[in-house]
Amino acid sequence: MHILLTRPALQAEAMKLSLENMGLQVSLAPILDVSYVDFSPETLEASKAFVVTSVYASLRIANDPSVCRTVPIYAVGAGTAAPLRRVGFTCVHEAAGDATSLLDLILKKRNPSEGRITYLSGWDITEDMARALERHGHDARRVVAYRATPARSLSNATRELLRRGDIDCIVFMSYRTAHFFTALCEEARVSACLQTMTAAVLSEKVASGLDRKGWRKIRVATAPSQEAMIDILASARDQGFQEHSTPL
Repeated sequence: MHILLTRPALQAEAMKLSLENMGLQVSLAPILDVSYVDFSPETLEASKAFVVTSVYASLRIANDPSVCRTVPIYAVGAGTAAPLRRVGFTCVHEAAGDATSLLDLILKKRNPSEGRITYLSGWDITEDMARALERHGHDARRVVAYRATPARSLSNATRELLRRGDIDCIVFMSYRTAHFFTALCEEARVSACLQTMTAAVLSEKVASGLDRKGWRKIRVATAPSQEAMIDILASARDQGFQEHSTPL
């Protein structure tokens, strides 16, 4: 089975290895290019806790030696928490993979009197965790740490894979990736090719970025995590999409 990953390159390479170890063939088509945004070092030094919702935000903290390894950090899920734990952060709290569980975790673990919380985010977000925390009485602010810019076009290699029907399943881990992939396929005139393929998406929100009628099937992960996505692909490998898929 041939999988196409649309995640940014850093995340896609790591996921590719896991999928290849499962015996899957994997090609990469990063739809978003991530670049870091400069901000004052004092931003990190003055913070009493951090909120991170992507691995890119986690890496900004992990790679800064001035940040105390015992500072509380609230991560949206396991993948986001991993870079921090690898470099020795000892107070990393991990939510269940979405904004709702992350907010619930912070409100349960932290009192507003404990000081400022900094939400390190991307330029484009669907949920402003700083504003959500402020509504609950916390001193919180958002700091943009990186920007994810959409590709201008599909690569020649990706277009050919789609035209030949070589791809069995395309993985989407974010709404923006799904949305821009759809637009790029239309621009490249390969949208019709997707009708023979399955889309595996992280959530119903991610699925809303796709043309739901333009796919053979769309499968939604049971939880907003990479582990749940890998479960979908393992099921496809072992039993086939036809037996276990339910179209949206």
